[in-house]
Amino acid sequence: MFSLCSQICRFAVVLCIGFCFVAVEALPGLNATQNELQSTGSCCDTLDYFLPGKVHDDTILDLDAAYEASLASYYSQQEQSLNPTCIVIPTTNEDVATAVFILNTAYKLSLSGCKFAIRSGGHTPQAGAANIEGGITIDLQQLNQVTISTDKSFAGIGPGNRWINIYPTLDAQGLTMVGGRVSTVGVGGLMTGGGVSFYSGRYGFACDNIYNFEVVLASGAIVNANSTSNPNLFRALKGGSNNFGVVTRFDVRLFQQGKLWGGTYTQIPTPETRTDVFNFIHNFTKSATYDPYAALISNFAWEAGVIELIVNDVEYTKPTPLPPAFEGLFDIPGVSTMRVDYLSSFTTEIAVASSTTNGKSNMFATLTFINDAAFMAELYALADAMVTDLNTHVLGLLFTMTYQPLPHAIYSKSAASNVLGLDRFTDDFINLLAVVSWQLASDDATVYTAVEKLFGDAEAAAKQRGLWNEFVYLNYAASWQKPITGYGEESKAFLESVSEVYDPGQLFQVGVPGGFKLATG
Repeated sequence: MFSLCSQICRFAVVLCIGFCFVAVEALPGLNATQNELQSTGSCCDTLDYFLPGKVHDDTILDLDAAYEASLASYYSQQEQSLNPTCIVIPTTNEDVATAVFILNTAYKLSLSGCKFAIRSGGHTPQAGAANIEGGITIDLQQLNQVTISTDKSFAGIGPGNRWINIYPTLDAQGLTMVGGRVSTVGVGGLMTGGGVSFYSGRYGFACDNIYNFEVVLASGAIVNANSTSNPNLFRALKGGSNNFGVVTRFDVRLFQQGKLWGGTYTQIPTPETRTDVFNFIHNFTKSATYDPYAALISNFAWEAGVIELIVNDVEYTKPTPLPPAFEGLFDIPGVSTMRVDYLSSFTTEIAVASSTTNGKSNMFATLTFINDAAFMAELYALADAMVTDLNTHVLGLLFTMTYQPLPHAIYSKSAASNVLGLDRFTDDFINLLAVVSWQLASDDATVYTAVEKLFGDAEAAAKQRGLWNEFVYLNYAASWQKPITGYGEESKAFLESVSEVYDPGQLFQVGVPGGFKLATG
């Protein structure tokens, strides 16, 4: 925490900030109500005073390139369409601390228009997840350091990184880390939401391989959270998302890694092919025979209402072509990009394949169920019917249903050290992800309704067959889903207790409305 001197300085700043707020609200000649003044600039003006050159806004008469670039870099149209009053782009952890301190002061003064969003890569699609209308967005993309220790055992990773910035750096030194599988995804959200990796079979979730978080608390204090310092906060951040503070650095474990074998294997989805692929996924996901070096993502893609392709993202984290773990998959006719290459090549390949959805209306939804090939086929049939109907009146519809193995052999690696709640289970699971994209914002409500019904029907069918599991992977969750609740009562109660200690005023529950909050998520 801060020293006494720092606390005194902070108190002086509070007085100064209070004066700034009052001064802005008392400017003569402004024909605006107090609420209008507060919602259109007092927080932004104060932030600009203390962070000169790092606060950006946008008006008709003064277009700000940094403001526009920040909005344009969000993944979804829904997030791009929001207009914060200003965007703070910090370059140091102290900048973040200053911004949070000011915004917490405004929160305590109950000033309107001073709620804020925290943004890393901006890949979560729903509006308000990492952006805000009429508030302040803290855009962390300039905190993109990748600092490797002299003994090459760990790295300090900035939250504003995307994997495309990290993996080539590590590849060049024969190193890697447990991180994301799509090069354009941001670090901050993935790591605090869990993080599935090609290395999860060996090392668990990405969050399980962080040994220290540097985090800015609501008070503006910059603290470290690890196994010996703030250990409850350390655990809470492993799945607790944006509910406790702003992470300004992840210290992560590194390990040796050269080239590996991987690529895509694409098939035409005939009825026979689908059955064979579902049977392969079922056998691949069994913990009893699971190869921890093997990773699989099987994507069933519809475009314009027609099932087009099955695209299997296949990785084996050794340079070993056609290992026994994938026996059977390559007997099914298909087209291959399989090769031996570096991790960055494979994560970029997946990013390029999904890049056609960038900037469009997008959504995710997810379901966890016990590994069962027949149920995979039933889910496919439900999705096919929905897409066929939706395509008749939604322009540019692209729907991808992704089956991802989540066997006990993966999630048990360090389940007790995070808050995902998976230590309650022993079954082998499949994680289902729907990625939906469409052209017109006017179709948003229609698509949301249809996809929510699809997942409601899927959940009901899973429950009827005894295959449903309550775990909802936060990084894939739709706005109506409740991943924090899905962690289970014990984990949720633990998270709430940590929040009371580290954020007693509940800034990150009320003042940061985006994301999945502890009470409602």
